[in-house]
Amino acid sequence: PANSRGKIGIPLCLNMYELLPFWHTLFSRLGFEVVVSPFSNRKLYQSGQATIPSDTACFPAKLSHGHIHWLCEQGVDAIFYPCMTYNLDEGRASNCYNCPVVAYYPELLKANVSALTDFDFMMPYFELADPKRFRKHAVSYFCKKYPRLKKKKVLEAADAAYQAQQEYCTAVRLEGQKAIRYADEHGLDVAVIAGRPYHVDPEINHGIDQLISSFGLVIVSEDAVWQLTDAPEVHVLNQWPYHSRMYGAAKYVTQKENAQLIQLVSFGCGIDAITTDEMRAICENGGKIYTQLKIDEISNLGAAKIRIRSMLAAVEEGRKLA
Repeated sequence: PANSRGKIGIPLCLNMYELLPFWHTLFSRLGFEVVVSPFSNRKLYQSGQATIPSDTACFPAKLSHGHIHWLCEQGVDAIFYPCMTYNLDEGRASNCYNCPVVAYYPELLKANVSALTDFDFMMPYFELADPKRFRKHAVSYFCKKYPRLKKKKVLEAADAAYQAQQEYCTAVRLEGQKAIRYADEHGLDVAVIAGRPYHVDPEINHGIDQLISSFGLVIVSEDAVWQLTDAPEVHVLNQWPYHSRMYGAAKYVTQKENAQLIQLVSFGCGIDAITTDEMRAICENGGKIYTQLKIDEISNLGAAKIRIRSMLAAVEEGRKLA
C-alpha cells in the first residue's frame, strides 16, 4: 500500500497553520500516513498545561503542548515539528524571520514534554525560503532517517510540497477577492482582520469572526489583501513576513473607502508591541480608524463588541461629516 511507511503526527499549532499544505503534501508523497491534531479546544489546552514551563509565552505557543499531548496518545510512529528560523520569503521585508517563539518552540517542547522521550520526535532545522537548499537538506535528512527512501522520491515530494503551498496561498487570495467583490456590489463595509495565521484557531479567537460579521461587515484576512498594494514605508526594522503582511493590509485599508482594519493581538506577544504602533500610524496617517482586539484565553467577547460598535459609530459619524 502507498502509505505503508508509518504514521507521522503533525501538531496543528503556530506556523503549522500556514505551512500544513507543505508538510502534509511532503509526507503523503513520501508514502506516510499523516495524522494532524484537531483544532484546539479548552480540553485539549488543559491536557498539555502541566508541561508549560512559563506562563509568559503567548497563548498560541502554550496551546502547542496540548497538541503534542494529543498526538502522543494517537499511536503515531513519529511526530514531526521542525524548527524554522525563517519563513517563506515574500520579498516585502528586509528579511523573512519567524518570531523566536514560532521558530524554536519545538526545542522547548522537547525539553519539557517528558512523553516525547519515548517518541521519535523529528525536529530538524529546516528553511523553506530557498527551495534549492531545502531540497538538498530534505534529501540528506530523510534519506538518512529512512534508508529505503530514494533521493528522487524526496525531490519529487519537495516540489509537490512547494506547489501545494503556492496553490493554498493563491486560494486564500482568490477567496478574499471574492469577498471584497461581494461587499462592493452590496454596498457593505469590508473588515480586514489582521493577525497571524494561528489566530484562526477557534480556541484563540473564540468566534470573533462571527461577532464581527454579525455587524454586517464582510471579513477578509490580512493574507488575502497585503499584496494588493505597494509595501508601506515603516519606521521599524521590518524583518518578519507575518508583520509585513499586516503593514500591507493596513495600507490597503487606507486606499479603500469601504474597508476598516481590526488587528488581533495575542497577550504576551512581544513583537506585536512594535507592530501595533506601526499599524496605528499607517491607519491614522491614511485617515482610517485603528482598532485593536486582544484575544486569547479570555472567551468573553463583551469588550470586543464594544470596540467594534464604537469603531462603526465613528466611521458612520465621519461619513456624515464628509
